[in-house]
Amino acid sequence: MKRIALVLIAFLVASGAFAQSATEQFGAIIEEASQAGWLQINVDDSLDFIEQVEPFLLDVRRQDEFDLGHIDFAVLIPVTELADRLGELPENKDTPMIIYCAAGTRGMWALSLLKLDGFTNVRNMSGGFNAWKAAGYPIVD
Repeated sequence: MKRIALVLIAFLVASGAFAQSATEQFGAIIEEASQAGWLQINVDDSLDFIEQVEPFLLDVRRQDEFDLGHIDFAVLIPVTELADRLGELPENKDTPMIIYCAAGTRGMWALSLLKLDGFTNVRNMSGGFNAWKAAGYPIVD
């Protein structure tokens, strides 16, 4: 967790985001999330969204977790590497995107980073891959 916080802080410093304090930015993100409901998407809605919209799927777990199973067509960029690998994400920052990790926490960190970078249509899968697998939805082993 400490490593994720350091990556996020490094990203904020590098992007000049301290013109407005990090606390204010995170507060604004959380406020927007609670009002608009854009932060979370449950696994059932995720499945429908994947089938209907074909969003960019971002898996932010570690390589060893990904190797044990992942959602088909997901792109792996561990959250600890995300700030350095933003160029691998869609150029269009309005591209629909679902982020997931194992249970949701790392996905929230990744979502916050992407939101600060200007991505507008991102959602974090509630319960992450564990909830997806528990629901019996298809995975790639």
